[in-house]
Amino acid sequence: MNRLCLNEAGYSLVTMMLVITIFFLLGLTILTVAAQQARLTHVRVEEIESFQEAANAIDETVAALKAAIAKPDFVLSTPARLDDDLSRWLPAFEQRYGVTIRDATEEEGIDRQKLFTRVLYISAPHENKTVTRRVIIANTPSFLKYALGSAEDLAVNGGAYIDGHVYAGNDAYVTNAANYIDHSQRRTEPTSFPTLSTDSAWLVQGEAFSCTGGADCYQRGTGTFLRQPIHFSHGLEGATVQKETDDFIDVDFNWTVKDKLLNAAGIETFSDEYEQWIDKGIPDLLSMLEDRLTVVEDIELLLRRSWHQSVLLYHPEVSSFFVDRGEIDLKKHWLIVNGDLFLGNTVQTPTKVRGNLIVLGDLTIQGNVAFDASVYVTGRTLIYDADISGWGEKELVLLTDGPLELARMNEFHNSFPRQPNLKGYFYTSSNATVYAVGSYIHIQGGLFARGDASKRAPDADISGLVVNAYRGRAENGLSFIPAPDDDVDQSRLVIRHDPQVLIDRGEGLPFVKRLSLVVDRLKVE
Repeated sequence: MNRLCLNEAGYSLVTMMLVITIFFLLGLTILTVAAQQARLTHVRVEEIESFQEAANAIDETVAALKAAIAKPDFVLSTPARLDDDLSRWLPAFEQRYGVTIRDATEEEGIDRQKLFTRVLYISAPHENKTVTRRVIIANTPSFLKYALGSAEDLAVNGGAYIDGHVYAGNDAYVTNAANYIDHSQRRTEPTSFPTLSTDSAWLVQGEAFSCTGGADCYQRGTGTFLRQPIHFSHGLEGATVQKETDDFIDVDFNWTVKDKLLNAAGIETFSDEYEQWIDKGIPDLLSMLEDRLTVVEDIELLLRRSWHQSVLLYHPEVSSFFVDRGEIDLKKHWLIVNGDLFLGNTVQTPTKVRGNLIVLGDLTIQGNVAFDASVYVTGRTLIYDADISGWGEKELVLLTDGPLELARMNEFHNSFPRQPNLKGYFYTSSNATVYAVGSYIHIQGGLFARGDASKRAPDADISGLVVNAYRGRAENGLSFIPAPDDDVDQSRLVIRHDPQVLIDRGEGLPFVKRLSLVVDRLKVE
């Protein structure tokens, strides 16, 4: 009996020791995990703080550079003078903010003797990595900084996806419905709200309005928008709505065209001869160009050779010119078209255009056309059932003084490809309304309507730019299959801003007498 009690006591003691050992090991494990977690948290906090310090140093450098070019005593005189200023500013900024600034202007193929464009990479250390932001200095209008916008009002109806900042010089209107025209009748289809990428913002200088009522966002029969104060819960969760702090630098279209005509004639901007001609009218400049440029009357001659000088396309008895095959290759020189121009293709090979164009009339683009070009159009521009690609790695910058119309683009296509079908930046001095309900439009570049406050945009009740976009499938006959609100891959209007145009287009870009900065995304390498 005593031996049995002793055995039971021994078992109890062993069991107790085993339980104590298990709890001790569990406690030790928990303590070890907690210590590791605390160490990882500490490392993570240090990593975040390091990244934030690097990002802040870069942003402070950008702010200092922006302040330097905005000072009243800063004068934009010559590219050489700008380089003198940068040679003083940049070393001081590096020392003050602990950053490294690399000038990559020559690497990008920019002629710093002729252009004010400069490309800088501002870097700061982060742990064992480097945080870098590309900054482009350019004397170009502000509209090139935005993915979408208008200097007047902007209405974004429906489920567009926009990667880049959106600008409204006056008021902005956002709805979850898209308008379209069916057999001359104006109709409205409920859909998703527009979506911006995570680092993009609505830059609205006036008031922002939204409506969640779908087709009821518009008064029946009038198209008048029912203005309601914007609420972030109304389809704009996470979106940033703020004022643009930079001044809007506008483009003077008529002055710009005359500036480019003089450049085509070999007259340098701000030279004595330039000052004698810049205030004259375009007819007078054309008379001067006939004496200074190669005049071509035949499209076939234009297509048969690669040109190394600027060309005037002119025929005294012809007002319209058609190019539906082949290549127009002027390198970086100018083609002045005295009349209307049609660009398209009748074969599988795209028609190609390289150089800079001024069309003194209307422009129509239809079919597959590849561009490495800046194009100025004094009349209207119609882009109809077109696929605009880049010639090589380049793109198109198109500015039209008249209406810009995008019609029947990839109509009823439901494959939603990732590659753009309009590679370029598209600008009009007028008002514009864009429909991407039956169409599918994917722009790599940007879309901007300067706006005309004396008129209304087509099929709208505001001045400026109106875009309509469905999110989902659109079948022939306009039957709709909606996509989920968060499925941006089925947006029928996609715009991805590409600041590369500021580098690629060079002398072809609109010239203004002020510098501005275009700041790219942060990169960690």
